[in-house]
Amino acid sequence: MAEWLDKTIEEGVPEVVENRLGRRLLYAVFWATTAILAFWFLSTGVVYGAFVIGAPLLLLLTTRLRGLATVPRAMLVISGLAALVPTFFLGKYKAAEDGHTGLILVGFLVFLVWGAAYPAVLDKLDERFHLSQFPEELRPRKLESAQRHELAMLRVLLVKLTMATLAMLVADASIVAALCVAALLLRTHWSAVLAGLACLLETVVEINGLSLVVTFDPVAIGAGLLAAALWWDAFKNPLWDRRAGLEGGW
Repeated sequence: MAEWLDKTIEEGVPEVVENRLGRRLLYAVFWATTAILAFWFLSTGVVYGAFVIGAPLLLLLTTRLRGLATVPRAMLVISGLAALVPTFFLGKYKAAEDGHTGLILVGFLVFLVWGAAYPAVLDKLDERFHLSQFPEELRPRKLESAQRHELAMLRVLLVKLTMATLAMLVADASIVAALCVAALLLRTHWSAVLAGLACLLETVVEINGLSLVVTFDPVAIGAGLLAAALWWDAFKNPLWDRRAGLEGGW
């Protein structure tokens, strides 16, 4: 199942996004979910909401103006921390509830759509920056992978995997999320495999102490399948291995 989902994301999403209608749909979905999240966060506090939603948007703006490869590493870290705060509390709120309320399911769906769209928008804005460097008469419609900056591509992958980790936090799968964090720090192909298997396992079982309990949780299934597909993508990507010696680290 995870391999099928990964193939769909890897082959289907780029084809749709490269289509003009697909790009417009991507941006429409992203900004609609961003508006919902912004309203939700700002209603809980202006300062809190501005930080949570403002940091990821600032990363998008900087990427469009300067390119993702030149974005300061600190900005990437701050954007990740900003996204971490609401997902942690949403996961704890879900765990405290007796079953899934409509609010939890809708909130998770909005987050899942936003989390899937954000890296795609980030990637498109980086590509638009590089396309803008071409003279208008020589500007191609898109850049091939070989023409893209490797550091920018690695950072897009890191953002995807950060979203996968946050999805497991929302599903209140703390142990799996911890494995994902470890894989992000280790950056080896085998750590990506272990994290992906843990996410996939989370779709059907729940870790309760030292035992595994079979469950059917739509939130965990959605988060686990998406996260497993993204970790499989990392496993196949040669840039993911820290030993690749990519200039600039990440």
